[in-house]
Amino acid sequence: MAGNVTELLGAPYENLIEAQVDKSPSEIVISNNDGETYYIVTPEVYESDLKQHGYEIVVSAGE
Repeated sequence: MAGNVTELLGAPYENLIEAQVDKSPSEIVISNNDGETYYIVTPEVYESDLKQHGYEIVVSAGE
């Protein structure tokens, strides 16, 4: 299953500001390790697959 999660996450960001700049208004930024690494995903992917793996939303859609 970890391989599937890795594919869903895409490229990691070490800087929250960079992730915020790169995301589209319809995407969210998530993290699972207290803000050391960030990922841009769609809300649908987060709700259906990543939420259950302990990822937290740090920037909501539209922000």
